[in-house]
Amino acid sequence: MAVSGRGREVSRRVPTSVAAIVVTVLAVVVSACSDGHIDVRSVASAGWSSYGGNAANSNFAYPAVPDDLALSWTRPTGGPVTAPVTLSNQANVGVTSSAASGCNVLVLDARNGRKNFCKRMRAGVEVNSLLVDQFDQPSIGEETTFLAFNAGGAIRWRMPVVGVPLSAKFAAPSEVLVTTTQGQLLLINTQTDNFTAPEVRLRADASPDDPMYGFGDCVTNGPRCAIPAPAAVDADHERFFLNFWPQGAIASQIRGMGYAKDADGARTIHEIWHADVPGGVVGPPTLSADGSTVYTFSRLGQIVALDAATGKTRWTHDNGGYGFATMSVSPDGLIIPTGVLGAPLTLLRDKGDHAETVWQRTDLAVVSLSTLTDQKTAWTVVRDAGKDSLSLTEVSTDDGATKRSLPLPESVGFATGVSVSPSGQIATATNIGKVYFFDSKAEID
Repeated sequence: MAVSGRGREVSRRVPTSVAAIVVTVLAVVVSACSDGHIDVRSVASAGWSSYGGNAANSNFAYPAVPDDLALSWTRPTGGPVTAPVTLSNQANVGVTSSAASGCNVLVLDARNGRKNFCKRMRAGVEVNSLLVDQFDQPSIGEETTFLAFNAGGAIRWRMPVVGVPLSAKFAAPSEVLVTTTQGQLLLINTQTDNFTAPEVRLRADASPDDPMYGFGDCVTNGPRCAIPAPAAVDADHERFFLNFWPQGAIASQIRGMGYAKDADGARTIHEIWHADVPGGVVGPPTLSADGSTVYTFSRLGQIVALDAATGKTRWTHDNGGYGFATMSVSPDGLIIPTGVLGAPLTLLRDKGDHAETVWQRTDLAVVSLSTLTDQKTAWTVVRDAGKDSLSLTEVSTDDGATKRSLPLPESVGFATGVSVSPSGQIATATNIGKVYFFDSKAEID
């Protein structure tokens, strides 16, 4: 049909207004579907985004902690806490507990400790730390299911699993690695919940009908728990490392797994190597900052350093026990192992072919996993001399001297770790179920 000159003028104007309406509608739709965020690939939040602070389980913090750090608020959780707390890029605190009733997953506002949201979830959640992306969107597992939430606590998607999912890690942008107590390995797209690689089951005795099978062995690293601790992930080299107990084996091992894309762009999860550590493995593996070394504890009380590319042993160090079988590792090779409750604070250094003791504070009774920092200090929680109470303490890594100590009011027992936000705020939780949040005094006032 022919169009007159005026008709052509109208046809040029109308699409412009229509386009404006379409853009507005699309903007509303996108904002409604994306929780108010631009739809981009999700990555680990800045701050303490997962168990161990990062994908490597290294418990290392780059942000500077304020000189005027002071206690800002405390909050009870309603039940014992066993997993370290997380801190998002907004310093919101994620904590799980064994509360007998009410919420056992809480996300607390950094300003005052009030609940942003809380959830009552099933068994298994209490042993996990949240995984948080850059949009403050957490993910966590419970028996039979791994769940992703938006920042307001609404469920974005659910993924059925075999067993109990452990603290998850980002393996690539918008790809999360989920491992379960029964040996299932999953790579999941965080936007769509589709698999980005075929699932893997490392043991034939995995039982979808009995999700808690072997769960009791996970605390003691027993043979019925296929994977008792979170993986350590090296996204740069597209590989991850597991504490894994093969079915029928006499001891657990460290297993290196790869997930790189093939020539067609498809991922598969496959074994690269496995290392049979003498006596078996206890606790989660920890990676060096450059991804070249995997550290682990053996049941013989040794720290074992393995070549991450081959699994060959670099060195072993007699630690006198494995304690809580976790550690803090700095980019320059400093290591603080977590001992038994009340153990001295000890700093080691990786010398390439052996570990040397830098110093030891026998006067400090450490009751927490420690955190090394980029400011040449370490933060930990210690039992006050002659008392049952606890204090958050900072020491110099140069000589071990105490720099400052901040009391944890009404505290007893032990703490689950020291988490540091992008602004240098610190959060910790005691096992009896109380969260402590420290901030700059200038911000509190």
